[in-house]
Order: sequence, then C-alpha cells, then structure tokens
Amino acid sequence: MLLSLLPYRLKFVRYLKSLLLVLLCMPAVAAELHPDTAVLQPQEQRLLQQLQVYHDRSGKLSIEEVQHQPFLRLDTTATLLAGKTVHWVRVALYNSSHFEQERYLYAGDWSKLQLYTSQADSTFKVQQTGQLLPISKRDVPQNKPYVRVRMMPQSYALLYLRLQGDLNLYKPQRLSLQLLTPKQVVKTNNDRLLVQGIFIGIILVMTLYNLVLFISVRDRSYLYYVLALLGTGLYFMFYHGFALEFLWPNSPYWNAHSFAFIVTFNGLFRLLFTRSYLGTKKSLPLWDKLLLLLAMLYALPVAMALLSYFTPLDLLQPCVDLIGIIGGGVLVVMLLVGVASLIQGYRPALYFLIANVFFVIGALLFILKETNLLPGTILTVYSVQVGMVAQVVLFSLGLAYRLNTVTNELATEVLEKERLEREKETERKRLIEQQKKDLEITVANRTSALRHKTEELNKTVRQLKASEYKLRRLNQLKDRFFSIISHDLRTPLATLDSFLNILLNFSDRMKPEQMQKLANHTQLSVRNLQALLENLLQWAASQTASDHSVRFEPESLKLQDVVQRNIYLLQDTADTKQLQWQVQVPEQLVVFADANMLDFVIRNLLHNAIKFSNPTGIIKLSAKTTGNHFAEIAVEDNGVGMTAEVFKSLFHEQHPAITAKGTSNEKGTGLGLLLCRQFVERFGGSIRAKSETGKGACFLFTVPLASLKPPRQEEPKLEKETC
Repeated sequence: MLLSLLPYRLKFVRYLKSLLLVLLCMPAVAAELHPDTAVLQPQEQRLLQQLQVYHDRSGKLSIEEVQHQPFLRLDTTATLLAGKTVHWVRVALYNSSHFEQERYLYAGDWSKLQLYTSQADSTFKVQQTGQLLPISKRDVPQNKPYVRVRMMPQSYALLYLRLQGDLNLYKPQRLSLQLLTPKQVVKTNNDRLLVQGIFIGIILVMTLYNLVLFISVRDRSYLYYVLALLGTGLYFMFYHGFALEFLWPNSPYWNAHSFAFIVTFNGLFRLLFTRSYLGTKKSLPLWDKLLLLLAMLYALPVAMALLSYFTPLDLLQPCVDLIGIIGGGVLVVMLLVGVASLIQGYRPALYFLIANVFFVIGALLFILKETNLLPGTILTVYSVQVGMVAQVVLFSLGLAYRLNTVTNELATEVLEKERLEREKETERKRLIEQQKKDLEITVANRTSALRHKTEELNKTVRQLKASEYKLRRLNQLKDRFFSIISHDLRTPLATLDSFLNILLNFSDRMKPEQMQKLANHTQLSVRNLQALLENLLQWAASQTASDHSVRFEPESLKLQDVVQRNIYLLQDTADTKQLQWQVQVPEQLVVFADANMLDFVIRNLLHNAIKFSNPTGIIKLSAKTTGNHFAEIAVEDNGVGMTAEVFKSLFHEQHPAITAKGTSNEKGTGLGLLLCRQFVERFGGSIRAKSETGKGACFLFTVPLASLKPPRQEEPKLEKETC
C-alpha cells in the first residue's frame, strides 16, 4: 500500500518545491513585468496590442537568429501580402493565478505554425501544427491548428511563433492571436461533431433512399441526384474537417486541393440533374447550352488544382475564388431554368423551383462568406445546410411527381413510337457527329505527323549547312597549314643540300671557321625541320576524324620528373645560346594528365622560350598549386617578347598564330601553341599568356592535381603584361 502511494508522494514533494520557487520569485516577476505582457484571463482572449512581429522575407532564419532581430509592434491595419515571407510573432504571457493554467493558442489557418517557448536553461520547447501537417503530427490532433500552452502558477513565458504560409489559401490576411480555454475548445468540437454529424447523416439517408428509387425505376435523374447528394456530403465533410480526420488524415496537401475536385463533382452532377429532370435538351435548348457551358467551365478550376498540386505554382486561392464564381452562376442559372420550364407548363418544375429557392439563397450566402464578402455568422454558416435539407425533401416530392408523369406518358403507345423514332434519329446524328469527329481527329493527326516530318527535315537541312560551314573552315585551315609547311620544309632541305654540295666539292678549299659556321647554320635548319615535323604529326593526329586516333590516357605524374626530362632533351639547344635554367617545381607535386601530351606542352613552351631568348638569357620554369585543386605551370623568358599583332593571334583555331623569327633566325608555323591549347583543354586545364615587347613572354597553363576529375574547359586568356 505504501509503495503504491510513493509516486504520488514524490509528485507532491516536487509540486511543493515548484510552488516555493514561484513564491520566492513573485516579487521579481512582478517588478519586471513589461506593459506588453499579456496576463492570462479566465475566458477567451484575443491578443493584438501585445504582439510584436518580425517579417523574415528570406524564410530561412532560425530561432537563435530571430531573437536578435528588431521586432515591431503589430500594425492591426496592415494586410499581409501573398508570398513566401515567414512571419515571427513574439508575445509574453503571465499567469497571475496560483494554479497551473492551460490554454489553446490559435493564430489562424496557417500552412505551418511552430511555437518556441523559452525554457529556464535558455533552450526552447518546440511545438508545431498547421493545415499542411498530418493530424498525427499536430500538437493538438484536430482539424483546427491549435497549440497547447501550459503555464505554472505565478509564471512568466516568452513565446515565439513562426507563421509560414506555403499556400496563400492557408495564409491569413491579418495577424491575430486567440487564447482559448480547454472547455471552449472541447465545446466547439462537440458542437461540430453533433450538428454536422446530424446533417451528414440526413444527407446519407436521403442518398440511400434515392439510390433505392433509381435501382427500382432506372431513371437517370435519380442517379444524378444521388451523385450530387454524395458530392454535397463530401464537401461538408471537407469543410468541417471530417475528411482530413477520417478519410485521408496523413494527406493534408491533398486535402487542401481536394476542394476543387469535390465541388466540381457536386456541380457537374447538379447540372446533369437539372438537364435530366427538366428535359432542357428538348424543351429549352438555349438554356441547355448554357448549362453545358457552365459544366465545361469547371475544367478551369480542375486544371488549376492539378497544376497547383503537381507543380510549384500556388493557384489554390484563385481556384477557390473561381469555383465560388462558377458555383454562384450555376445556382442562379438553375433557378432561372426552373422558372423558364415552369412558364412552359412543365408541372414538376414547381418542386424544382421551390426547392432551389431555399438552397440557392443559403448557398449564395455561404459562397459570399467563403469569398470573404460577408462575415462568418450563424446565418451564413448554416443557411446552406438548412436550405439543403429543405431542397432534399422537395426534390424527393418532385421526383415522385415526375415519376408518375413519365409513367402516364409511357402508357400511350403513340408517344412510345415517337420517342423511339426520336431516339433513332438522335442516335443517327450522334453517330454522324462521332464519325465526323473521328475523321477530324484522323486529319489532325496526319497533319501533325506531316508537320513533324517537315520540322525534322528542316532540322536536318540546318545541320547539313552547319556541317558544310565547319568543313569549309577546316579545309581553309588545312590549306593554310599546307602552304606554310610546303615553304618551311623546302627551306631547311635546300640548306642541307647546299651544305652537302659544298662539303663534297669545296671542303678542301674552305677554312675551318667557315666550315664551322656553315655546319652551325645547317644544324639550326635541321632542328627547325625536326620541330616542324613533330608539330605537324601531332596536329595531323589531333585533326583526324576518329575520336581514338590520339590516345588520352591520364595518370598520376610527378611534375618534377616530367620537367627535368624535357629540360635534358633541350639542353644542347639551350647551350648554343648559353642560356641558364631557373626551375622551381615542388618535389611532392603530382598532377593527373596524359604523359605524352604533358611532355609535348612543356617541351614546346621551353622550345619557344629558347627560340626567342637572347644569348646568355635566363629561362624560368615554376609550378604551384591553386585554390581550385589545380597546379599552375609557368614558362618565362626575358627575350624579345611579342608584338601586339602576334599576341592577339595566339591560340586561334580558325587560323594559326602569326609566326616570327627567333633571335637566331629560327622559324615556326604556329602549330605548336594551337596543339598546346588542345592538349591542355583535353585533360581539363586552361592556358594563357602574358607578354610585353622587349621584356620577354610568360606562358601559364593549369593541370588537375592527382585523383581529381577535370572540370569544364575554359577559353584561353591573353594579358598584355609581364609575369
């Protein structure tokens, strides 16, 4: 027995401690109470003047960031604009009583609402609700987005509300805050369950009753009326939250959009019932066309709802407004059609007209309330339901009267034969119309196919023209290179031939100094010929039509080894001008590139530096890593530099660079730099140049570091300056 009482004893001790702490802190709380603090009242409270707001236009601030933002007093006349702005509301509450108080906070039908309550340890207790949250995830599992607030006796609480309107339908135009007692919330919910449950029960009973009649007499009017009643019941289940609570509790986003489909379903079958019950197709053809037009207009809100549901477009609020307009038009037209049918002497139209008078008045009041043109009062909220009940009873009487009328008409054999003939004629016309439509569809499909083929042909023609243009440019480029090559191949070969002729015929007559000078000149021509042939072979391989003719096999390469290997190959050429090397390449630097291509680029740039360097000059080669996971390699000389005309012609694919002779009359074709650009871009880097006449030139290119995928290629950059 004592053990069973132990938990209650412990709770009682904790309660005494909390009460003692509150009593000790009461003077301090009272002294620090701000004028904007809202004191809890025993009845419902509406807070406006005590609210402070901050509008987060980015919608990304956290509670820790929002605390430091400037909150302003709420402007009760301001209207919230549509958009994705998140609104933060700060309010201070004080429980002046000696008892624990519980309130239900209601800030309007927001898409999402989060309540942050400041705790003693500077943290925040987070609660959430909202119309776009499933029932199970709401702080209070009801159709209304309530948040429960509990306050200890004589305690102070600072609340932050994060109000988010993802859909404009669930974003109130003004900020307000209500504090409701638990009794008020329970009473409101019980009243809703009782009143709306009775009404939906009546709709369900009348639906089953008319369904039984339809099964008995097979009259389409009964079927349309049954489906219209079903749509009405679904709509009021949606409106009063029963659909979200019982039909799809875990699909709040669908619940928001289901309105358009439910109302469209209800409106369509009301229009079909009107046409069938009053026989407008035969007796009132103009009104019948108007009814069909209204039925087709329902496709607009359905399309808007589908777009809003499956795309980021927020069309739900205009969809609701459009449905209200169409629904109002449907009700008015139904009333007018009933009057027109009664004028023609159709007696069942009297029941239809009287029933619709009650329902139309109530529905119009309800629609005006839904579109915010009338306030939400008992009259505007429940008038449509009262009118609906009256309509159900009167329609049932009207359907019974109409059934008797149709039975009497079917008893006459002549009328039966005429009806059959009319049906045959109607069927024949329908078949003709169907065949006409099928033929039109076939013609349209064939026209569309022909148009598609024409577009494909035009596209092919454009592609052929583009290919022709590219081939013409390529041929011009090759002709240009061949003209250069034919000239530059002939010159060193002629020099070599002359040297051999002199060596064979006049060697015994020449002095050693003359022989050495002639041999040096011939050696220079042979080296130019060798460089030209190497560039020519590389360019020819890169320009072939096969994608695999130039193998690209990237691998991890130690850059220092690559540089030293190419310097060694060109050492003899550099010694002829007594040039010095300055190499600054980190030993641990490893790049990811094709070995042959990287050798070619470094060797070509070093060869150009030797060519345009003055005797006893210096050639610098350095490498470093950049911030974007690349290694940047620079080849710099202090030679003659480049003119502006030569500098602008570098790296062009349409035409080779303008060539200039080296300091020892070395020649070139411009192929080398073009190949350097192609190879550098092949392994994901970029190349650029800096130069100034008389001060040398500097060529820089980037190579990916090892284990990195090369990024998108960039165009080479040219800068008219020194390194």
